[in-house]
Formats: sequence, structure tokens, C-alpha cells
Amino acid sequence: MLTNLWYVVLPSAQLKDGLAPVQLLGQPFVAFRDEDGRARLLSDICVHRGGSLSAGSKAGASVQCPYHGWRFDKDGLCTHIPAQPDARVPVKARVDAYPTVERHGWIWAFLGDLPEAERPPLPDLGWVDDPAVRVVSGHFDWDASWDRVMENGLDFAHAPFVHGSTFGDPDHPQIDAFDVQRQDWSGQARMTMRRPVRKGWLRRTPTGEHVQVTTVPGYHFSGPCATLELTPREGWKIHIVSAHVPVSANRTRTWWMMGRTFLRSPLFDRRTIASNLRIFEQDHEVLRKVRPERVPDTWQQEVSVKSDGLQIAFRQRLRELEQRGWRIDEARLAREFTGRTACVVPGPERRAGGAWAIPTIPLLDVTP
Repeated sequence: MLTNLWYVVLPSAQLKDGLAPVQLLGQPFVAFRDEDGRARLLSDICVHRGGSLSAGSKAGASVQCPYHGWRFDKDGLCTHIPAQPDARVPVKARVDAYPTVERHGWIWAFLGDLPEAERPPLPDLGWVDDPAVRVVSGHFDWDASWDRVMENGLDFAHAPFVHGSTFGDPDHPQIDAFDVQRQDWSGQARMTMRRPVRKGWLRRTPTGEHVQVTTVPGYHFSGPCATLELTPREGWKIHIVSAHVPVSANRTRTWWMMGRTFLRSPLFDRRTIASNLRIFEQDHEVLRKVRPERVPDTWQQEVSVKSDGLQIAFRQRLRELEQRGWRIDEARLAREFTGRTACVVPGPERRAGGAWAIPTIPLLDVTP
């Protein structure tokens, strides 16, 4: 799990007037809207006696802890201590606050302390806001690590075997050669997929025929997102984005959206959603049993071939970001912090220095 990236917190429609508890990177957060309706995210640990702020209440534009009533504003600063209303608020009475952006129907939060100019961009999901595209959305929970789930979304060689009853073609499992286009924070490849033609209302009876479908799978480290563009036939386009958010080391929540430029009547939505969830369920049956649970740290632990090119590009960039010192040290976290000492993902204000009551989450030491 990495700090200093943008993560999808919630769909915008799910954050209303109250407080919303959120777990990301194994840590608790509280999401809420300020007096202007803007989404905010704070660490969910009161610096007084460790109360859960998300279990409290809104007090005007502040979050009030349920334990002793301490109030914290949208920037994480304590503004009121009921037991000592006239006393000076201690300098250390503050919690970490995180930058947020609402775009494409999702709330994104930057979980790290990088200055704004050094933060990665968000992916371009303009199709979500295109009135010519019918969009459906949902979520799926995995008993699997985010990096395994992400790689699965980039891997089309598994489709004939895991999804042979939905869109994969077991009779044509070969993957033609392709090139990977890499950018600083993303990558994609154009591939040709062979899709079996089926008949019947549910399209589950094979006809023995197949068609070629142009596909463009990709990844973006903001979200973190797996993206997919399909052209099932001339003039038809399908867009899919799945934000695979690490809840904890081996648990992932996927927020997904799927858009289609054809059959745009809402009457087709239920079938589209059911099909997408069925594909996730088929993947989950495999991913919850893979070993090791995470993407291995070294290349020697697995054998890769050319058809794994997009996953390899993702792994290489992942390792580069880990080498920057952004990877959470989960072993040290469990050994020294869990149950003993609270810790938090540092927000940007930590860069300004000053006194803080709660230490930052341990990161893996990459010193040579």
C-alpha cells in the first residue's frame, strides 16, 4: 500500500449531511461536507483520548468527537474544548486533513504530504460526463490485495479460462502481439480479443462463431484505476473504470463505472450491472486463493511472458514509487503500532513542521 497518491473515497452522491467513516490504507478516516458543501476528509482519531470522530456528529461546520465533545474544523484544527471553553486550545490539538477533489461523480482524496505541484494528476474520464454515454455504477468488495486486483484488470490472457461463460473464448485463448504505451502515472495497450457469439435472451448459448473486438486496457495510479475501452461493433463503444482502493493489506473495495454509447435506455441497466458483477465474482474466486496474496517483491518468484506486458509495466512503475519511500511498512506497523500506538497518514500540513500529537504511519526504509 502506498501513500502520496489520490484515492477514491466515495461516490459524491453517498456523502450527504452527516459523517461517513471510511477505511483506506488500513487507517480510519472521516468524510463530511463543510458549510459550502465541499467534501472534506480528516483522520478519524481524536488527539485527546483516541475517540472515533466519525462516531460523533456535525456541529456547524465542525466535527464533534463523541467522547468529550472536542470539535475539529475542516482543516483539522481543534476549535472548541467543552471542559475548558475559555482556555487556550493546545497547539497539538489538531488532526490531519487531506486535499479532496470531486470529479466524474467520485470524491478523490490525496493521502500524503506532497505539495500540490508534485501530486499526480487524475485520470481523464470525460466519457462519464458525456450525455451521449449511458453510465451505470456500483462497488465490489474483494478478499484480495489491491495490486493483485489491479493486475487482474490488465490481464486479458485469463479471460478464456475465468470468463469462458461470459465474454471469454476458450477456443481462441491466444493473445496477439501488442505494444505498451507508458506515461508517468499511467499505461495502456491496444489488444484484439476474440469474443464468442452466443444466442438467446441471456446470450449464454454458444453458436460456435466468434468476432474480434478491439480493446484498450490501461492503468492509472490515481484511484488507483484500471480502465478499459471496448469496441464491440462498428459505432458502439463501452467504457469501464474501476478504482481498486486498498481498504487494508488484503482487502480491496472497487468503485466502478461503466458507460455505453448504445442501447442507452435505462431498461438495459439492470442487465449491464448484473453482467459486470458476475465478471467480478468470477475473478474473485481466483484472486482470493492466489499465493502470495500480494504481487511478489522480486521477479524470480513468478514466470512472465510477452502477453503479460501491461502487467509488467504496472509492476515496474509500482516498484519505482515504492523506491521513493512511499510504501507502508506493514510489518513494522503490526509489530510496533497496532494496539499500542495510533498513527496516521501524514497530510500536507505536516511539511510545515510544528507539534503533532499522533506520529505518522511507518514507511518502508529504502536507504541503500
